[in-house]
Amino acid sequence: MKALLTFCAVVLLALWLADCTAPKPAASAAASDPDAAGRAKIIESLKRDIAGKENWPADSLYENVKVLKTLSAERFLGVMDRWGQALGVGCDHCHVKNEWASEVKPEKAVTRQMIELTTRINKDLKSIGGIEEASVSCYTCHRGEATPRRQAK
Repeated sequence: MKALLTFCAVVLLALWLADCTAPKPAASAAASDPDAAGRAKIIESLKRDIAGKENWPADSLYENVKVLKTLSAERFLGVMDRWGQALGVGCDHCHVKNEWASEVKPEKAVTRQMIELTTRINKDLKSIGGIEEASVSCYTCHRGEATPRRQAK
Protein backbone atom coordinates (compact mmCIF):
# COMPACT_ATOMS: atom_id res chain seq x y z
CA MET A 1 0.00 0.00 0.00
CA LYS A 2 2.85 2.39 0.86
CA ALA A 3 4.51 1.66 -2.49
CA LEU A 4 1.23 2.37 -4.30
CA LEU A 5 0.79 5.69 -2.47
CA THR A 6 4.38 6.65 -3.23
CA PHE A 7 3.87 5.73 -6.88
CA CYS A 8 0.69 7.84 -7.03
CA ALA A 9 2.46 10.77 -5.39
CA VAL A 10 5.32 10.56 -7.88
CA VAL A 11 2.92 10.32 -10.83
CA LEU A 12 0.96 13.34 -9.59
CA LEU A 13 4.18 15.26 -9.09
CA ALA A 14 5.30 14.32 -12.61
CA LEU A 15 1.99 15.47 -14.08
CA TRP A 16 2.11 18.69 -12.10
CA LEU A 17 5.63 19.32 -13.36
CA ALA A 18 4.94 18.16 -16.92
CA ASP A 19 6.71 21.18 -18.31
CA CYS A 20 10.09 20.29 -16.77
CA THR A 21 12.91 21.95 -18.62
CA ALA A 22 16.61 22.37 -17.99
CA PRO A 23 17.89 25.53 -16.30
CA LYS A 24 18.43 28.49 -18.59
CA PRO A 25 21.90 28.93 -20.13
CA ALA A 26 24.40 30.85 -18.03
CA ALA A 27 24.05 34.03 -20.10
CA SER A 28 20.39 34.48 -19.19
CA ALA A 29 20.75 32.87 -15.76
CA ALA A 30 22.59 35.93 -14.46
CA ALA A 31 19.63 38.13 -15.40
CA SER A 32 17.20 35.81 -13.62
CA ASP A 33 19.48 35.31 -10.60
CA PRO A 34 20.12 38.74 -9.09
CA ASP A 35 21.80 37.16 -6.05
CA ALA A 36 24.46 35.31 -8.07
CA ALA A 37 27.14 37.99 -7.63
CA GLY A 38 26.55 38.22 -3.88
CA ARG A 39 26.74 34.43 -3.47
CA ALA A 40 29.89 34.30 -5.60
CA LYS A 41 31.57 36.93 -3.43
CA ILE A 42 30.73 35.07 -0.21
CA ILE A 43 31.71 31.68 -1.61
CA GLU A 44 35.04 33.01 -2.89
CA SER A 45 35.74 34.41 0.59
CA LEU A 46 34.87 31.06 2.18
CA LYS A 47 37.09 29.25 -0.35
CA ARG A 48 40.00 31.48 0.65
CA ASP A 49 39.32 30.57 4.30
CA ILE A 50 39.60 26.84 3.53
CA ALA A 51 42.58 27.07 1.18
CA GLY A 52 44.57 23.85 1.43
CA LYS A 53 41.65 22.07 3.12
CA GLU A 54 39.23 21.95 0.16
CA ASN A 55 39.06 18.16 0.21
CA TRP A 56 38.36 17.84 3.92
CA PRO A 57 34.84 16.73 4.85
CA ALA A 58 32.49 19.70 5.18
CA ASP A 59 31.62 18.89 8.78
CA SER A 60 35.28 19.05 9.79
CA LEU A 61 35.51 22.71 8.69
CA TYR A 62 32.00 24.03 9.18
CA GLU A 63 29.84 23.91 12.31
CA ASN A 64 26.34 22.47 12.41
CA VAL A 65 26.49 20.54 9.13
CA LYS A 66 23.77 17.94 9.56
CA VAL A 67 22.97 16.55 6.12
CA LEU A 68 25.93 16.84 3.73
CA LYS A 69 28.64 15.97 6.23
CA THR A 70 30.80 13.81 3.98
CA LEU A 71 30.96 16.15 0.98
CA SER A 72 34.30 17.83 0.51
CA ALA A 73 34.28 21.39 1.82
CA GLU A 74 34.75 22.75 -1.71
CA ARG A 75 31.92 20.66 -3.14
CA PHE A 76 29.74 21.66 -0.18
CA LEU A 77 30.16 25.33 -1.12
CA GLY A 78 29.29 24.49 -4.72
CA VAL A 79 26.10 22.75 -3.61
CA MET A 80 25.14 25.78 -1.51
CA ASP A 81 25.63 28.01 -4.57
CA ARG A 82 23.52 25.73 -6.80
CA TRP A 83 20.71 25.70 -4.22
CA GLY A 84 20.79 29.49 -4.11
CA GLN A 85 20.62 29.56 -7.90
CA ALA A 86 17.75 27.03 -8.01
CA LEU A 87 15.75 29.15 -5.56
CA GLY A 88 16.95 32.55 -6.80
CA VAL A 89 18.13 33.58 -3.35
CA GLY A 90 21.25 34.78 -1.61
CA CYS A 91 23.04 33.07 1.28
CA ASP A 92 21.08 35.22 3.72
CA HIS A 93 17.84 33.46 2.77
CA CYS A 94 18.79 30.51 5.01
CA HIS A 95 21.76 31.89 6.93
CA VAL A 96 22.59 34.79 9.19
CA LYS A 97 25.53 36.40 7.38
CA ASN A 98 28.86 35.31 8.90
CA GLU A 99 27.00 33.13 11.44
CA TRP A 100 26.62 30.14 9.12
CA ALA A 101 25.95 27.66 11.96
CA SER A 102 23.03 29.67 13.35
CA GLU A 103 19.62 27.98 13.42
CA VAL A 104 17.69 31.26 13.74
CA LYS A 105 16.16 31.14 10.27
CA PRO A 106 13.49 28.47 9.75
CA GLU A 107 14.41 28.23 6.06
CA LYS A 108 17.52 26.29 7.05
CA ALA A 109 15.44 23.51 8.64
CA VAL A 110 13.05 23.53 5.67
CA THR A 111 16.02 23.09 3.33
CA ARG A 112 17.13 20.01 5.24
CA GLN A 113 13.64 18.57 4.95
CA MET A 114 13.58 19.32 1.23
CA ILE A 115 16.91 17.51 0.79
CA GLU A 116 15.38 14.47 2.44
CA LEU A 117 12.26 14.78 0.26
CA THR A 118 14.21 14.92 -3.02
CA THR A 119 16.39 12.02 -1.86
CA ARG A 120 13.28 9.91 -1.12
CA ILE A 121 11.62 10.84 -4.42
CA ASN A 122 14.76 10.02 -6.40
CA LYS A 123 15.09 6.70 -4.58
CA ASP A 124 11.44 5.88 -5.32
CA LEU A 125 11.82 6.89 -8.96
CA LYS A 126 14.61 4.32 -9.37
CA SER A 127 12.26 1.60 -8.14
CA ILE A 128 9.59 2.36 -10.76
CA GLY A 129 9.98 0.24 -13.85
CA GLY A 130 9.99 2.04 -17.18
CA ILE A 131 11.36 5.32 -15.85
CA GLU A 132 14.98 5.58 -16.90
CA GLU A 133 17.36 8.07 -15.31
CA ALA A 134 14.59 10.31 -13.99
CA SER A 135 15.37 12.53 -11.03
CA VAL A 136 14.19 15.66 -9.30
CA SER A 137 16.17 18.52 -7.84
CA CYS A 138 15.44 21.86 -6.19
CA TYR A 139 15.10 23.40 -9.63
CA THR A 140 12.40 20.92 -10.64
CA CYS A 141 9.87 22.81 -8.54
CA HIS A 142 11.48 26.13 -7.66
CA ARG A 143 12.77 27.18 -11.10
CA GLY A 144 14.73 30.10 -9.69
CA GLU A 145 12.05 31.20 -7.21
CA ALA A 146 12.04 30.83 -3.44
CA THR A 147 8.37 29.78 -3.48
CA PRO A 148 7.45 27.31 -6.24
CA ARG A 149 4.57 28.27 -8.53
CA ARG A 150 2.22 25.83 -10.18
CA GLN A 151 2.68 25.52 -13.92
CA ALA A 152 0.01 27.32 -15.97
CA LYS A 153 -1.85 25.12 -18.38
